[in-house]
Amino acid sequence: MLKRFLISVTCALFLLPITQASAQQPQGETQYISDDLFTFLHSGPGRNYRILGSVIAGAEVQVLRTDSDSNYVEIVDDKDRTGWVDGEFVSPQKSLRELVPGLQQQLADATQNTSAQQTENETLRQQFSELQTQNSKLTKQLKTLEEQNADFSQKLDSADQTAKMQWFTRGGIVALISLILGVIVAYLPKKRRKSDTWM
Repeated sequence: MLKRFLISVTCALFLLPITQASAQQPQGETQYISDDLFTFLHSGPGRNYRILGSVIAGAEVQVLRTDSDSNYVEIVDDKDRTGWVDGEFVSPQKSLRELVPGLQQQLADATQNTSAQQTENETLRQQFSELQTQNSKLTKQLKTLEEQNADFSQKLDSADQTAKMQWFTRGGIVALISLILGVIVAYLPKKRRKSDTWM
């Protein structure tokens, strides 16, 4: 009877910290084994418990509870094994092993995007250079056309003045001829009319 009582008390004392620890931590929280090293998976919250295996650094685990006395954390590892590991090696941050492939992919994508942007920039530079050349040619053509237009305008003004002078000269000649004819006609002797007489 005494033996059973002592066994019951020992079991109660052993299970009391585990029950308290389970009430302190939320269950099902995702965390990670830190990158420092691999850690052993124990059957209980301490190194004196049987080793069930090891958990690779960086592995994703589900935290079930934490034993505040030993700072051991009960987890479910990536192989669906339930056991305890030292809480020092459990981190809420993703491990480098998890982050590096994603970062490498991001770096590869960024490098590819940079290369594509550099190619696009080079194409835009070439197009800009071609547009500048075309603009220079068009500017020269415009200047030539403006000079031709000014020359034509000058020639047109000169032709207009020449035409006006010609009309003025012709008008003056016609007026002079008319005046001369008028004077000549005025001084021509007039013929006398024969008087009608009856024989």
